[in-house]
Amino acid sequence: MRVVLCVLVVCLAATGCGLMRQSMDIDYNDQRLNDGLERVLATGSPAPLRDFTSWEWDEVHLFHEWTERTFIEETVGAPVIKSDIYESKASLLVFENNGEPVKAAGVSGDYLRSVDDRVSFTDDVLVQPWGGGFLQLTPPAG
Repeated sequence: MRVVLCVLVVCLAATGCGLMRQSMDIDYNDQRLNDGLERVLATGSPAPLRDFTSWEWDEVHLFHEWTERTFIEETVGAPVIKSDIYESKASLLVFENNGEPVKAAGVSGDYLRSVDDRVSFTDDVLVQPWGGGFLQLTPPAG
């Protein structure tokens, strides 16, 4: 009984400290996504973000380095990162389908921005050149 109690206490302590905290695997090497974004940057031609993905999604969230975990979790509605702060220099895109996170993708270079500092977009979001080597996520006009 003592052993079971000790194991339970250790597990609870580890979970509380974040050691066993659930999170998503962040894909930093999605070639289709990265190539599509690079193409918009190189050609200057806007394109729907959905053209660069191969999975089902209906909403995407954009986060940057130093975004707090609590803000990410409140926005997504689920655990995404383990640490208290997103510390990667890569932009973080978290895709959802029917309210459930389906993929987290890191986009190296941190060149993605959003219109009006918006964080969440529907699946009709466009990727547009924004100047200075940046791309902007914007809802379609109209």
